[in-house]
Amino acid sequence: MKKIVLCLLIVMCNILLFAQQFDIRLEKHFGKDKLIYWQKNYPDSLGYYQFVIDNAVLIMDETVVKQRIGTEQIREIEIPDFDEIINNHKLLDIFSVGIEIKPDIYQYIKVKNEPYYLYVRPGRYLWNKYQAGK
Repeated sequence: MKKIVLCLLIVMCNILLFAQQFDIRLEKHFGKDKLIYWQKNYPDSLGYYQFVIDNAVLIMDETVVKQRIGTEQIREIEIPDFDEIINNHKLLDIFSVGIEIKPDIYQYIKVKNEPYYLYVRPGRYLWNKYQAGK
């Protein structure tokens, strides 16, 4: 009887492990297999990328940014369905829009045809904030 209960417990744990829901943005970019691998072997990596996707970018109003940057040339990117992202920032997938997080440089990126900019924090800043929050 104990062996049956133990086997059922192991099967249930495996089902729960593989039924794990990941952030759809991470799953889309890295794939579920890689996220499961990280969860088992490198949970810190999974936690870090979740932190990055949630904290690397701020959406800022054009008038505020223009005061900060003046006439500096800024890169523009097109983001489909940006109206939905304004209402729910969790829909912004920095990996799929081609944003490169640079190690030491804060970046402003103009959202094409919108009165908004993306403010991208540098990699070292994100890593330090992630480490501090653990």
